[in-house]
Amino acid sequence: MPAGAETLQEALASAYDQHPQLKAERASLRAADENYVQAQAQGRFQASASASVGSTSSTIRTFNPGNFFSPASIVESEDAFVPRSFSITGQKPLYQGGRVRSLKGQAKYGILAAREGLRNTEQSILLQAATAYADVIRDEKVASIRRNNVRVIGRQGDAARDRFEVGVGTRTDIAQADSRMANAEIGLAQADAQLQASRAAYIRATGHPPEQLAPIPDFLMPETLDQAQRTALIYNPQVEAARYNQDAARFGIDVAASNGKPSITAQTFVQKSIDQNSNVLGQDAIGFSVNLTVPIFTGGLTDSGIRQARASETRAKFEVRNIEDALRERVMALWAQKVAAERSLDAARRQVAAAEVAFEGVQIELEVGTRDALDLLNAEQEVLNARLSVAEAERNLVVVEFQILNLMGGFDALSLSLPVDFYDPEVNFKEVTTYKPLRPLVDAIDDFPVKLDEIDLPQPTLPKFLRKKTPTP
Repeated sequence: MPAGAETLQEALASAYDQHPQLKAERASLRAADENYVQAQAQGRFQASASASVGSTSSTIRTFNPGNFFSPASIVESEDAFVPRSFSITGQKPLYQGGRVRSLKGQAKYGILAAREGLRNTEQSILLQAATAYADVIRDEKVASIRRNNVRVIGRQGDAARDRFEVGVGTRTDIAQADSRMANAEIGLAQADAQLQASRAAYIRATGHPPEQLAPIPDFLMPETLDQAQRTALIYNPQVEAARYNQDAARFGIDVAASNGKPSITAQTFVQKSIDQNSNVLGQDAIGFSVNLTVPIFTGGLTDSGIRQARASETRAKFEVRNIEDALRERVMALWAQKVAAERSLDAARRQVAAAEVAFEGVQIELEVGTRDALDLLNAEQEVLNARLSVAEAERNLVVVEFQILNLMGGFDALSLSLPVDFYDPEVNFKEVTTYKPLRPLVDAIDDFPVKLDEIDLPQPTLPKFLRKKTPTP
């Protein structure tokens, strides 16, 4: 391996660290973690505060019938007050028919399915990067072979002209050499274009251009097709995600059934009112209650929800079976491609060896006059095609091995031992599910423009008779 060459492991590590799709999937998983927090919140104590202030003014008109000393009249009086109120209300669910437990179970398995979705995305991105790596190596070889072919045919064209000048060759030999030269230049142009496309795909996958890529190492592969299928059915992230979704659907039945069960809730409130009207100057109230709610008739809503949840569980079961069947088919097809790629690579290498021997023999025979220039050009074309076949077969073999490992669930960063800081979804889950009732208050203090520790406050001092005496050593 040349000094400073980039290895496949380093390229995959770069894709793991920088790919935006992988970062987006991680954010989606963090959003899924909040489903568990929201399920927990439905069984916890909740409190809210409300306040109001207003202004009221009124004019009261009364009739004064008068008497012997004063005539009848209308008397007006004005009254103005500012009503104010403040209340705190809290409630704690005591029993909800197992709804919270079921919601938490549903959210838990949904999060596990989302984690497998993240692993599936991770494998897909690393597979794209590895395929781009193999494509660049192949296209660099193809471009090098094509470029060498242009040089060889150029020398053969010069040799044809030299033979024509000494009267040995013909103009036909020169024309045939020129035709092959034009075809070789077309092939080189196409190879250079394909190489640039592969480099662009590599840059998108890894975030940097390819420079001196090292050969692809050998991977440990299963020995038989049956072993590959059994491993895929256990560790493939799509299968595992489907199984977790089935478990989540099972809890969905319990969630739907809880809607038809009684619920018990404890409530409390504290209220203070001031100047609510002209006769009441203030009122303070505090109360506590326990409420029982029993669904009697829901118009078929509860039964419909249960049937819907059961249908969703049945669908999830068949989705698991469908994914397993598709996985077996895909592994079998890729295994056949792997066997074909191995056989093609072996045949292509033998073809190169035979074509090179034949080319050398045609060159000698051309010198002694038993072969013509066209035979030499055809022999050179055979060598070219054989070398291109080797490059293509090598790429096809490693890519199909990557795909088999991907289906087996063994193409993620952990399985490949990439030199990266592995993303641990458990860290965010523990962070958001740790109950911190005063978190909003702490956040508000952190966002306050003036920090408390930046304010110089006088330090309190105790009276002398309360100060501790320094103990004698």
